[in-house]
Amino acid sequence: MRQNIKLLFLTLLHVLCNQLNAQFEEGESEINENQVLYTKWNFSDFFYEGSKWNWDMDVVYRRQSDPGEQNIYENPLRVSFRPWVGYQFAKLTRVSISPLGLANTVSRLTVEDDFPANTERELRSTLQINNNAYYGRFNFTHRIRMESRWRGIDNPEIHQNFRVRYRIRSRIPLNHDYFYVNKTLYINIYSEVHVEFGGDFAGTNHLTQSRNYAGLGYRFWDWARVELGYLHQYVPRSNYYMVDVLRGPMFYLYIDLFSRLNSYR
Repeated sequence: MRQNIKLLFLTLLHVLCNQLNAQFEEGESEINENQVLYTKWNFSDFFYEGSKWNWDMDVVYRRQSDPGEQNIYENPLRVSFRPWVGYQFAKLTRVSISPLGLANTVSRLTVEDDFPANTERELRSTLQINNNAYYGRFNFTHRIRMESRWRGIDNPEIHQNFRVRYRIRSRIPLNHDYFYVNKTLYINIYSEVHVEFGGDFAGTNHLTQSRNYAGLGYRFWDWARVELGYLHQYVPRSNYYMVDVLRGPMFYLYIDLFSRLNSYR
């Protein structure tokens, strides 16, 4: 079993390194770095005890620095609200739909030419599939999101396109063998890639970003936990020559009432 886990990590690392080497070799890309602060606030529960239907609400709040600066709270980056309705098909599998989410996004500020910043409002519909696997105390989650995006909804012409996101995550309890136990200290690591197509993305780059995160979390109630970690994000621009690299702290708060029913999440 340990050999299988080790093989999985080495395979993922190999794929990620090959991808990054291909995109960001010295002399082939212009790297623009920026400091960011990402936060996510998540609230969820089943509609009633014993139900397989659940609701979920996530709120995202992000800030960013000026180009080359360290003040991660200097400028706004994003505020979004996204409601979900989900169905627990099996103990380890859940399918959720966000009929319509709203995001207010300010353009990334990684070079001086990015000023003045543009603000864009977006509506987004999302289908999400979560599937879990357990190997001892290791909890792996595969997540696929399929999104339809309507960007610039305040403009005369609205831009619509699609995006597919895949994330693999591992949560590792440190002081207990089971993740859903009160006062559990745990490690959370994940990698995620975004691929966009249709609309403005026809004929341009389709791999629009790659996110990597590592953090430390603590479950302070049966149904509530916090995390603090470090995010490293690659965002190629449409010409694929310029690449924005965003890095900085990421904070999570989960009010996760699923855990009161000892459900895998």
